[in-house]
Amino acid sequence: MIGIFVMAALYEGLKYYREYLFWKSYTQLPYQAVSLPPEKNADERQLSMEKEVMHKRPRPSMLSLPHVFQTGLHGVQIVLSYFLMLIFMTYNVWLCIAVVAGAITGYFLFGWKKTLVMDVTEHCH
Repeated sequence: MIGIFVMAALYEGLKYYREYLFWKSYTQLPYQAVSLPPEKNADERQLSMEKEVMHKRPRPSMLSLPHVFQTGLHGVQIVLSYFLMLIFMTYNVWLCIAVVAGAITGYFLFGWKKTLVMDVTEHCH
């Protein structure tokens, strides 16, 4: 029961960690300043040369190291979620309580920093 409790708590921690890595990788993309194209009117052209548009660099590629790491963590998350589901489906009251208590404890420990964005990739709930 203790192992199942820890597994459920770590599952919640893994969910938060993956969300944090995703947020971190997309908020730290560098921006480059680019000038607007010249306008027909001279006054507008002067204004457009003074203004700068922030332009994002392209997203990381499919074979980038962060994406491969996220893919591996995703696989671990799927395996953990299915193990917890199978344990719960034994309908053993004590094992079910261990899963639920571990998930609650994991959310308490790791979910307090959770963003307000809904996670559509969640596998277990």
